[in-house]
Amino acid sequence: MKKNRGGRISISLIILYCYANSISCGLKPVPPPEGKFCDTWHKPVDCVELDFRKGICDLGFGKIPLKMNSVVSYQTQALDGKKILVEVLHEHRVKITYPDSQPRMFLKTRDKDERKRRWEKAKEEWNGFFE
Repeated sequence: MKKNRGGRISISLIILYCYANSISCGLKPVPPPEGKFCDTWHKPVDCVELDFRKGICDLGFGKIPLKMNSVVSYQTQALDGKKILVEVLHEHRVKITYPDSQPRMFLKTRDKDERKRRWEKAKEEWNGFFE
């Protein structure tokens, strides 16, 4: 005897729909914010300025463009034309590989006014809800 499934939708069809919907509406990767990153393992401490969203970096010899390969991999050139690879390991950690040297780990330094700026921005957004 054949069973009538009536209005039932198969489980595989539901899973397929959810998968397709999650791909089309998924979160898009976002580059990390700008900041000052320092290599605290070597003395004297070496610091660099990186702005991933604007594509600018200052590695100690002036501001130069930063080319995005992917959200976690960036590339720039030294003054002599050699390529420098910048890999984002975490929002607060980057690994910079200079030509003909070992990769170096740079940690993001805390800006004392950053917390205050974030609080002011959140306060403005909060007040915007009640106006």
